[in-house]
Amino acid sequence: MAPKSVKHALVTGPEPFDHYKVNRAWETVKLLDGKEIVVGDTTVVVHCHRVPVSYFELTDLIPRLHRTEDFSIAIHCGIADENCVRLEKEAHKSGYSQPANKGPTDVPPNGCVQGYDLPEILTTSIDVEKLWDSLTDKGWSSTRVSTDAGLFTCAFQYYISLAEGEVSYPARNLPAPKTLFVHIPDAENKPYNNSQTADILCEIIKHLA
Repeated sequence: MAPKSVKHALVTGPEPFDHYKVNRAWETVKLLDGKEIVVGDTTVVVHCHRVPVSYFELTDLIPRLHRTEDFSIAIHCGIADENCVRLEKEAHKSGYSQPANKGPTDVPPNGCVQGYDLPEILTTSIDVEKLWDSLTDKGWSSTRVSTDAGLFTCAFQYYISLAEGEVSYPARNLPAPKTLFVHIPDAENKPYNNSQTADILCEIIKHLA
């Protein structure tokens, strides 16, 4: 019998911020830490990390996380005031003026992601519409595709992660990971609880494996 292949998935969720004393995205993500998801002859090992809501810290942390393992999948999660799970297609390099957790000075220089000579908009290589169809076919109807990840730390880290796929992975002679940002409703049971939302993330990982 041929040995099964092993892949690794990076999944992140943010710390509390603003009036969110508990960040539901992280509460959902941490349910998957260490999970092994079997898809045919492939086992995907999930590595979960809580990330800061700080431009400066994310600028350092996201590239370092990508260098801890040869990830085939990278999923970053955040919260949004909506009643559905949003699959984000793209992220902007500039326009980040809203201060983050470290206070009024916690904004990136010139409002831009630093260190990458790449276009203003980076788009995931994932066929997000096909992924969305797969989720709805499995009964997860309260999901949608989005081209507006916002201009806060969610989209900021998404851009960095997509950029790492274009820069650091080729430099290591590795294929870029399939990278996605997922916005989760800020309130539980609106419409899915944490366990159900974690199941959606599992379905996404299976689809991308």
